[in-house]
Amino acid sequence: MGVTAAEASPGMKYDPVSLIVLVGQCQQVLLLLAGLLGLFRFRTLLPELRWLVGLIWFGLTLELASFTLGKLYHANLWLMPIDATGEVWLLSLVFALALQSPNFSRVRPWVVAVFVIYAALSSGLTITFSREAARFPPALQVFEALLILGMSMLYFRKLLNELRVRVLTHDPMFWVSAGLVIYSLSKLLIALFSNFILEHYSQNLSLLVWTINGMLTLVLYFCYLRALWLRPQK
Repeated sequence: MGVTAAEASPGMKYDPVSLIVLVGQCQQVLLLLAGLLGLFRFRTLLPELRWLVGLIWFGLTLELASFTLGKLYHANLWLMPIDATGEVWLLSLVFALALQSPNFSRVRPWVVAVFVIYAALSSGLTITFSREAARFPPALQVFEALLILGMSMLYFRKLLNELRVRVLTHDPMFWVSAGLVIYSLSKLLIALFSNFILEHYSQNLSLLVWTINGMLTLVLYFCYLRALWLRPQK
């Protein structure tokens, strides 16, 4: 019998922890590139894409805060409700400008306010910085994913109804919406099944699921980069 690759090179064994760390680092690099591109092209961007640049730098700021807390051995899960509320609020501004819908603009502040209140109540206003108190309820992730998915689908409906875009891949907001659909579906599945997988299956499988989620987040950041690179159609 021949010698397998794993037997010949023990150091090359599959390490799910290293893989998920590598994916996370790739996310940070791609998000930073999108942020820098957004700043470089800020004056020429559509108003909705300017808010997208704000969202990207909001995410980079939280990444830096999370990294700093980790280095100081402090819990950083309490940042997740802040991330969720900031993401929903900024994306609602992006889609309000992209949709140009009076109905959406009228409902948007109320929906965002309800989400912020729910995030505060579900996460706990008395969060301490201890590892035990910093908990992030999956229900909030589900709520966030459904809102993002809903806004993205509204833009697709606008494209279908108006038929003003000749080539979809030349429309920056198409890339944003497509990336967000993939991202929100991934987040929805993670929120619904991650705890079940961790409890009933191996930890390695759970890490693999999170790695796949990270890769789909990379797709989102690529879509952001593509949207910011494109020049809007006239």
